[in-house]
Amino acid sequence: MNTTLQHEDDKEKAKAKLLASFENLLSHNGSGHLEVNTKILKRGQKEVTIQCSRSHRFIVDMEEKEGGAQ
Repeated sequence: MNTTLQHEDDKEKAKAKLLASFENLLSHNGSGHLEVNTKILKRGQKEVTIQCSRSHRFIVDMEEKEGGAQ
């Protein structure tokens, strides 16, 4: 698989895991904790870690923007 397509797929997987974790916390009878961390890597990539009972790690391509625009 093309590396660019793989990282785009990882981005979608990270989004899906974040949403699923959030929905799981809302439907759970008790309390819970959801944490998302990002770390800038070399070659225009980010490491995204989603912690909710278990830790899930994804590598995604960053969208570069001029002058720090959001």
